[in-house]
Amino acid sequence: MTALAVTAPDALGPVRAALLARARADAAAEVSRAEEEARSVQQDADRRADAVRQEARARGEADAQAVLVATRARARREARSVVLGAQSAVMAALRARVHAGLRGLRDDPAYADIERRLESQARVLLGPEARLTPAPSGGFLAEAGGRQVELTLAAVADRLLEELGPELQSLWSL
Repeated sequence: MTALAVTAPDALGPVRAALLARARADAAAEVSRAEEEARSVQQDADRRADAVRQEARARGEADAQAVLVATRARARREARSVVLGAQSAVMAALRARVHAGLRGLRDDPAYADIERRLESQARVLLGPEARLTPAPSGGFLAEAGGRQVELTLAAVADRLLEELGPELQSLWSL
């Protein structure tokens, strides 16, 4: 090495120091800009994530509301089905009790009066020419001019129960 090579670094020391200082300042500025940009990107990402969370929450709430509405509707239908089933069972039991009570009615002394009323009803409905056939379970089957009327005890009892329908419906609202 020559003396120039040894002394050249000493002569360039201030230039090198200035260049190094400048490089450090540029690097610090670049790091500062990068950190600022990173903060900005992070804040933007946080805002977008919050928006996504809010949208997801809103969708989730809307979905949950829809599920809740559907669940409540299904529960109402199921409850209504149970109520209607119970009402139907009660009506069937009532009808069975009424029909069971009719079996002994033919032996009742008042049956002759019931028969007269049923015969009279048949003639009102079909006319005086109505042919009446006694029904095995009590009452009559009546026919005239191709028209028929069933005035059996069971049929009359069923019609009376149907007529009582609105009154019986009030039992369900107690």
